[in-house]
Amino acid sequence: MAEEEAKEAPPAAAGSGKKMMMLGLVGVLLLGGGGGAAWFFMGSGDKAEGEKHAKKDHDEEHADEPGPVMELEPFLLNLADREELRFLKVTIKVELDRPEEKTDYPNKVPAIRDALLVLLSSKESQLLRTVNGKRRIREEIMTRVNGVMSKGKITNVFFTDFIIQ
Repeated sequence: MAEEEAKEAPPAAAGSGKKMMMLGLVGVLLLGGGGGAAWFFMGSGDKAEGEKHAKKDHDEEHADEPGPVMELEPFLLNLADREELRFLKVTIKVELDRPEEKTDYPNKVPAIRDALLVLLSSKESQLLRTVNGKRRIREEIMTRVNGVMSKGKITNVFFTDFIIQ
């Protein structure tokens, strides 16, 4: 009887090994299939997310680029000095926040010039001679021009000529 049990034991162990190998193989296939599916679905999400980040980076990159710079005809005007007659000759360039075609800048040039003539002729030479005075007038110009424009804004003001006489 002991011999019979010994003869039956090895086949049972061999069958048990086959079962373990089959279970291991099925487990590896399930894990591999699950991992592959996760990689596929997560990978495509990462790609879409990567494209979103690339577009965002591209938009931010272009946000830092200067817009088109438009030159206004030179201004020659009397200043508001009371003791002496003083003149100001100034050439101003303005930077737009978007392409000129997407703004109403070309149609608003007469209104912009009018607003700036009124603003500049109300200033005294003492104020305009200082660096802080020029900074303040630059901010006032931006405010006035942006108030006139309805589509688009200006982001910067440049003085290319500034002569007080």
